[in-house]
Amino acid sequence: MTALSNIDWTKFQDDREIVAYLKTLPRYRNSFLKSAWRRALFFLHLLYCRTFNVDKPLFIVLVTNNNCNLNCTYCYGEYGTKTTEKNYSTRKFLEIIDELKGLGTQLLTLHGGEALLRKDFGDVLNYAKLRGFYVSVNTNGYLVPRKLEELRCADTVVLSLDGKEENNDRYRGEGCYGKVMKALDALETIKMPTVLSATLTDDTIDDMDFLADLAVKRHLRIQYSILYNSDYLAKKTGRQLSTDEIIRKTTQKVKDLRTAGFPVYYSENVLDAAINWPERFEEKREYTLADLPKYEHRKKDFIRCYHGRLKYQIDADGRVIRCWALNKADAPNIHDLGLKGALDAVHEDNFCQHCTYLANNEHNALLDLTPRSVAHIARIQLADALKFLVKPTRGATVQREIISSPTVQSPHAYTAPSRKVMTIKPLAACGSGPVRDNCGVSVQGEHPDRSKRERADPEQREHLDR
Repeated sequence: MTALSNIDWTKFQDDREIVAYLKTLPRYRNSFLKSAWRRALFFLHLLYCRTFNVDKPLFIVLVTNNNCNLNCTYCYGEYGTKTTEKNYSTRKFLEIIDELKGLGTQLLTLHGGEALLRKDFGDVLNYAKLRGFYVSVNTNGYLVPRKLEELRCADTVVLSLDGKEENNDRYRGEGCYGKVMKALDALETIKMPTVLSATLTDDTIDDMDFLADLAVKRHLRIQYSILYNSDYLAKKTGRQLSTDEIIRKTTQKVKDLRTAGFPVYYSENVLDAAINWPERFEEKREYTLADLPKYEHRKKDFIRCYHGRLKYQIDADGRVIRCWALNKADAPNIHDLGLKGALDAVHEDNFCQHCTYLANNEHNALLDLTPRSVAHIARIQLADALKFLVKPTRGATVQREIISSPTVQSPHAYTAPSRKVMTIKPLAACGSGPVRDNCGVSVQGEHPDRSKRERADPEQREHLDR
């Protein structure tokens, strides 16, 4: 580790020589103890920062490249259309990682574009792990089976999946659903903690139950992302993909699924903050310092923002932004100001105080050391680290609270769900005779979408395969 921290990348002639050197480094093998320690170390550094009021780039989202092999309709970065933008050289990529280490960064989220399109991605990922980062990788799944060994050293992999095959592929591209299923199969073989990230539109909202079922069946976590850039997409697609009413009811549905015991990523207080947001989502989604006097009496209902203080996003073109919601074209750029200079410029212009974005607020609540969020995230992190140790058994019976939840399209006021508690089995363990409640959980019987082969036991599958 000491030798790695003193590498001068300028001594190498070109990227090819750098990659050749990276391949000589030991391969990082993750484990329960190693991953658990990195997760705990992030929290210890966070505790220090909050106790002594220290601001530093503790959490960095690093966009590795501008290009993507998909062209998703709602992509805020439009990476699927970027064909001429240059990506970081291997040398620059490594220099950023080294400088971030020196600035105190503990957690790196790597994504694109499609990060796995980088030929040097596996070697750079391995280097980042050897430098001591906790690393999460976001991917669309297409290249996961081919690059599985490269991903083995990551701490978490996040796969994008919006719903059932037809609805998912409508926005993400034909064949995408099948690729994600193959990626899930591959990641399961290396016991990789995996999260499904679903972007919800009016076409995929009804698939929330399906995704929750899938998360239980495959021992995953599910992160629902609600579409907030609907005005931009309405111009792009000619359709209004989300409204204030749908967003609130969808967020309530996410909360209902969490209450029912499904592995939803978000904390309850984060969901409540979005549900109770005092503005219409189409009109105002962020509060700045100028807005606070008007809503001082409701300050406790909001999640304090730490983007631009403890968390930043570095885009593939060198721009440093607080978060994707404030994706300014003229944001401070590391190519002009250097990495530290760009981070400092964003920190000094940190005007945003509160917002409605679920994923951002989950991180904000953790960075604020909100007790409920800390407890929620701690449970998640421990469970994820344990996946490196114990291979999950799909057939175990679980106790889960089932709720009857209203459809999100209903124009009427929300009615609190009725609840009943019963013992159910994950879908892979269910027998015949489907009985389904309003939340989409198979209480008794099989999932209606499962094929004959998937329902079969291993011996029957071998017979069918013949």
